[in-house]
Amino acid sequence: MDIKELKTKKLYKEYLLSIPFEEIDKEINKKITNLIPTVTIPGFRKGKAPITIVRKKYEDSVLNEVIQSVVSKKTSELISDKKLSLFRQPKIDLKNYEKNKPVEIEIKLDLQPDIKLQDFKKIKINKYEINFTKKEIDNQYKKFISSQKNYKKIIKNRQIIKSDRVTINIDTTDINVPEYLRSQKNLPVDTGSDQEILPGINNLLISKKLKEGDKKSFLIDLSKLLKNDKLNKVEFNIEVVNIEENTKFEITKDYLEKNGFKNENELKDLLKNNSVNQFTQGIKQIEKKQLMDQLNKDYKFDLPDGILDEDFQEIWHRLEHAKKEGTLDEDDKSLNDEQLKKRYKKISERRVKLGVLLQHIAKDNKIEISQDELSKGIMQYASQYPGQENQIMEYLKKNPSSVESIRGPLLEDKIILTISSKATVTNKKINEEQYKKLEQETFDIKRDKI
Repeated sequence: MDIKELKTKKLYKEYLLSIPFEEIDKEINKKITNLIPTVTIPGFRKGKAPITIVRKKYEDSVLNEVIQSVVSKKTSELISDKKLSLFRQPKIDLKNYEKNKPVEIEIKLDLQPDIKLQDFKKIKINKYEINFTKKEIDNQYKKFISSQKNYKKIIKNRQIIKSDRVTINIDTTDINVPEYLRSQKNLPVDTGSDQEILPGINNLLISKKLKEGDKKSFLIDLSKLLKNDKLNKVEFNIEVVNIEENTKFEITKDYLEKNGFKNENELKDLLKNNSVNQFTQGIKQIEKKQLMDQLNKDYKFDLPDGILDEDFQEIWHRLEHAKKEGTLDEDDKSLNDEQLKKRYKKISERRVKLGVLLQHIAKDNKIEISQDELSKGIMQYASQYPGQENQIMEYLKKNPSSVESIRGPLLEDKIILTISSKATVTNKKINEEQYKKLEQETFDIKRDKI
């Protein structure tokens, strides 16, 4: 076997292996010899056909398996001979295969970085608890009241105004429009909302001074919504079925009873608990980000170039797609390609560094996800899609690789919990205003992209 080193870095190696065809041929003959007793060839008793005839019939079917076996063996020999410690499975690419010629394979190897873990007790972290003031609780309650909408049918027919809830029928004969948009009956439209089933429908209903019972045809531009330039002028027939006006919402005894509350204080307690739960989830993300920032600062080690390159290429592919779609982040739009690459290479380095470090911590502390934990995680994931649980479970059974997208976050949370349980903790109580300031500082996108 001929070995040629194509590229070498501290934690990355590329080799070109040239395997004489005689070795492949020898392994094919071994495979065929083992196969002979099990096959029947016309004109010969079972297991008695000559190897040349059996090989002629079955060589193509065993060739791929043989090559994979030989390549795997030669790769293992290379790693052993070079005394290489791999970070992940090698990337193997069959570069050339022709009968009676050497088989060439390219092997890319990411090597294990040297990481010395620090005592987790030296890590200082903050644990936050949300503590609402009476004023904040009262403000939350007022926001809830103002967010509720109450409607009643108009007594006297009039033109539609902003804030009305209008029920309409829509239809078009344009077959290029998807079926779900082509015809809709009794469609509720909140004219005070920014969300619209048809672009500009709210303004049309108001500006055209439509009333209940009116039937009108309008040209509507669906090109951006459906990403089809041909749909820039689609004629829709619109019928106004009903108009309801927005009225002041009040907490009444009837409302409380219908929603299972004994009194108004129970509603206030529920809103407060919901807010606490919501902020607690946000706090969890803040604590995680702060810990990751500290780990990124405290640890310095070489990173596998192959993984770095793959991660950056994935990010760059998304950026190029965003540029084409016009969906780049605002603070990215002013940068040229060179500046963007510099910015996102730094982000990629952080991602890879923390991923490698957490994997090392998991291995060193024997942190794994048990089958029971994984099953619970899958159930929790499926529960996020009410009514589709069975379909999701069936999909995961048929696509085991997809389960890794659930296992990964579970393992990460378990690693973070392990570190946090051993770290030096300072407990802090914060109010809503302090939370918002802390959230803004922690997730300062511009700071992270510098």
